[in-house]
Amino acid sequence: MIKKKRFYIGIIVTLICLYFVFRGIDFNELLGILKKTNLLILGLTVIIYIIGYYIRAIRWHFILKHIKEFKSSELFPYLVMGFMFNNILPARAGEFIRAYITGEKKGISKSSTFASIIIERVFDGLIMIFYFILGYLSFNIVQNQVKTPISFELFGKIMTIKEAVMIFAIAGSLIFIGFFIVSLLLLFKKEPTVNFLHNIMKKFPGKLAEKFLKFIDTFIEGLGVLRNKKDLIIVFIYTFFAWGVEVFTYYLMAYAMKIEINFFVVCLIMAVANFAIMAPSTSGGVGPFEFFGVGVMLIFAYTKEVAVSYIILIHSMILLPIIFLGIIFVFTEGLNFGKLIKTKKEEENYEKN
Repeated sequence: MIKKKRFYIGIIVTLICLYFVFRGIDFNELLGILKKTNLLILGLTVIIYIIGYYIRAIRWHFILKHIKEFKSSELFPYLVMGFMFNNILPARAGEFIRAYITGEKKGISKSSTFASIIIERVFDGLIMIFYFILGYLSFNIVQNQVKTPISFELFGKIMTIKEAVMIFAIAGSLIFIGFFIVSLLLLFKKEPTVNFLHNIMKKFPGKLAEKFLKFIDTFIEGLGVLRNKKDLIIVFIYTFFAWGVEVFTYYLMAYAMKIEINFFVVCLIMAVANFAIMAPSTSGGVGPFEFFGVGVMLIFAYTKEVAVSYIILIHSMILLPIIFLGIIFVFTEGLNFGKLIKTKKEEENYEKN
């Protein structure tokens, strides 16, 4: 029941976001802007973007090495497949599927592997906070470009898009910082932290609390990278490098589309749009990504057609190449789409019982 509600909420959020994104837009002008895109630079941008995923595979190698040593080239297909399933299935199901595939194929604990993926997300979130702060400087650096604040009503309160961006990013930042702190406490203050979480879990059905306690030990094993200062620093560096590549592709995409844009504005778009995909939506963050990405560009006086065409192309670059590459890896690894999705559903049913 909860899964179905979340699914329908996701559809509603996506449709509402896309309604506001495309409302009042001149589609002929939008298509005209897209047609002017330099295809050679676009292709180069996609290649660089995929290289960013290999950098993430190198990072994953360092996160997993205390469990078992793997080459980055071994991990790359599993990482891509995980992101591919995230892009085509709701509720970030690809995170679980990646842990399942890696556990099955490489003979390591699925819970520990899943913990390593959560650590990835925490590091991603911490770096996103940096890019958000960097991007927020754009309001002062290119303040002559900022147009009169666009306002809308939310829960009975009039709010500007700039205020919504700040609130959304702060909420996302608090979530990631909270996860990071809890992860550290589980490692270095395990007993009091587990007792505290256990007291919270007592409020839930007995089976759920029991599964949580069984899960926690193997989960902590996956957090082992946090114990090693050298590996911790290396993971931070690779995370920063991976997102540096991504922000460069955002900037290069604007160049391909002949859109003049300040680098700090690009940082803000990337940070806000990626925080936005945490909101309930259909697969791939479709809806919130476009709504907040376009919203940021409207603040800086870009026309809606330019903003929508740019964000659509950016999101297509994020989703489509990884979906295509992920499908190839599913077949080259001898996996079956139906079985993987079925395994995910069986896990959801198991959690209900």
